[in-house]
Amino acid sequence: MLSKLPKFTPKPNKNALLAYIRETFRNWLVGTCFLIFAVSIKSPLADNLPSLIPERSHVNKTTKEVFGFAPYWVFNDKLNNLNFDVLTTFAYFGIPVRGDGTLDKEDYGYSVFWSKKATSIFREAHEKGTRVVVTLTQMDNATIQALLDDPEAKQNTVSEVLWEVLKRGVDGVNIDFEYTGDPGDIYRQKFTDYVAFMTETLHRFVPDSKVTVSVYAGSLLEPKLYDIGELAKVSDGIFMMAYDFATTSADQAMPTAPLYGHKTGTYWYDIATAVEDFLKIMPPEKLILGLPWYSYNYPVAEPKVKASTYRGATVQTYKAVQDEIDPGMKGIIDYKTGWDEEGQVGWKAYMNYYGTWRMVFFDDPRSLAIKYDFAKEQKLGGVGIWALGFDDGRKELWDILRDKFGNKIADINIIRKDINENI
Repeated sequence: MLSKLPKFTPKPNKNALLAYIRETFRNWLVGTCFLIFAVSIKSPLADNLPSLIPERSHVNKTTKEVFGFAPYWVFNDKLNNLNFDVLTTFAYFGIPVRGDGTLDKEDYGYSVFWSKKATSIFREAHEKGTRVVVTLTQMDNATIQALLDDPEAKQNTVSEVLWEVLKRGVDGVNIDFEYTGDPGDIYRQKFTDYVAFMTETLHRFVPDSKVTVSVYAGSLLEPKLYDIGELAKVSDGIFMMAYDFATTSADQAMPTAPLYGHKTGTYWYDIATAVEDFLKIMPPEKLILGLPWYSYNYPVAEPKVKASTYRGATVQTYKAVQDEIDPGMKGIIDYKTGWDEEGQVGWKAYMNYYGTWRMVFFDDPRSLAIKYDFAKEQKLGGVGIWALGFDDGRKELWDILRDKFGNKIADINIIRKDINENI
């Protein structure tokens, strides 16, 4: 068992914390990383650490995770419809990690993380028993490789992240590193070790904290940075980004998140096949099925599934699709709707004044209900949302979540962890 650490004090000693992390990381470098998960580390520094841990209590929640990402750009005016009675994890997105392992504190995402608006939302989440985590991001191949190649950089990330988590009073992290192409097995192993070290350290210092990893749905076709089976072992959960099966560059109009269609040859891949592949190498209870609250709007040759597309596709939020695309929309001279039986998703198509058809597939309560039922049938850990705020005041997406998963169970009297302002 880990030794009991004292309660949180307003000014934890960062140098002692960093010294512990460096000592722990040296153990990884000499080959003891695999023992970390078998036995607890008893560091001589640990007993001398200052009071770092905020007092916490367990929160009983719905048996299924409802994990929602909130990107920094929606904090000004879009998060007006959050339902913390349903949401189990509120994932702030995000703070970039530099190649030297430090957090990019010049990035606007860091500023919003420490903003008064974020403080208010984080506190409301805690009052309702919803976990708050911060997402670490990096989308640049060279930066990711530089970070994973440098042991000191990995120490820097873990120490800075732990410091921010403790100082802010949040409950863990999500790691969203999106590498383009195949970096090779060496980097997949390095990334797995990085996640393992992050997870062990947060578990050590932040009781009940969670570390999850966001991965592409097609990771078993093209693994990129992700060894899914190993990541599932060393983290608390895998967030499958079960969207962007088609993006703005698609040459045929298709859903961004088709449930079926791969085995019939209609679509190159689909959610059901991706989940089937993942569950061959990881337990279902650790898999979170992330689904879209957005769509792609394509110029098409004709209004039908897999119609040829032209340049000029755009991204639209759920709110925009529902409010702005209808027969009464200015400039529409023809309008059609339909349902894709294989993708299990609806679509709208309209012709503008220029005689151009545009077509958008969208997930709505009908299609999401089917996918939520699928997640439950597969006994997955839960479902996820990209992204909160894309509903922008419309409540029907929350209603279907509540209908399918219910409200989580949370005793407000035991939610005692404070969200801190900048100290």
